[in-house]
Amino acid sequence: MALNNGFGQFQASFFKVLQRVDLYSENMRALPHDFVRNFSDEELSLEMKIGAEWGSSWDIGISKNPRFCYMEKSGWEKFVRDNALGDNEFVTFTHIRKMYFTVNIYNQNCKEMLQPPQSRASSSRVKTEQEEIKVTTPAELSHRGATTPPAESSGGGKDKRKLNFGKKRAEESQTSKRTEKMVKARRYSPGASSSSVADIIIFIKKSYLNILRFPNHVSNDLMPRERTMFIIHHPDKKRSWNVVYLPRAKDACLSGGWARVAKEYSIAVGDTCSFTSIKPNELILVVSKP
Repeated sequence: MALNNGFGQFQASFFKVLQRVDLYSENMRALPHDFVRNFSDEELSLEMKIGAEWGSSWDIGISKNPRFCYMEKSGWEKFVRDNALGDNEFVTFTHIRKMYFTVNIYNQNCKEMLQPPQSRASSSRVKTEQEEIKVTTPAELSHRGATTPPAESSGGGKDKRKLNFGKKRAEESQTSKRTEKMVKARRYSPGASSSSVADIIIFIKKSYLNILRFPNHVSNDLMPRERTMFIIHHPDKKRSWNVVYLPRAKDACLSGGWARVAKEYSIAVGDTCSFTSIKPNELILVVSKP
């Protein structure tokens, strides 16, 4: 964290590395203690206003728990979604005046993001679509020494079929990627948890000791659409438990069998549960104490 107290105005900056597996946890949204203590309670009761290089801004409320202050989830989620974050971006927050911050976002290639991601995505999408709809003209066929096809074959009917085929391939590709993401399994080797990337990380609340609820982005992207029996393994691979997963609309959860897992793992409020997929419907659970 950098500090600058010139001209009687407190300024500070802090940074975060936004990893997808921990993107929405309270720990990720936490404000550094050394940073927070420079503000009064009155200032901390205000919303943070975050401004980007290209003029967009976001309002994020601040809440407290017994250990630290953190950015409220609703405003943080909008900031993350609007900027398509979660791919190990390096993000700096610099306090300018009265809870107004400037944000600088650096991608993995160390280049700073200087325009909203929608503009970059739109430009890329237009280029891709132009490439997909390009068709060979009769002049090009003639230049290549090919015979010009009959009029009924080179007309709009064939072009339309080619366009539809391109669209179908794109849709199949998206479906394939989603399926792959849902059933993707990472090979687990004991003792390598520090270097392995967990699929799901949950910060334990009191109510989670009986039923473990998943955030919507986890249940939508990583979990099955139907009621499923999961096998949860201890990292030593010597113990395992059967737990029922319920895919409910707003609060998908691990229900039947989870309370026993929590008891035998000695899970407590404030712990972090990290789940890593090893096979479809089989997870390794690592519990970290605060």
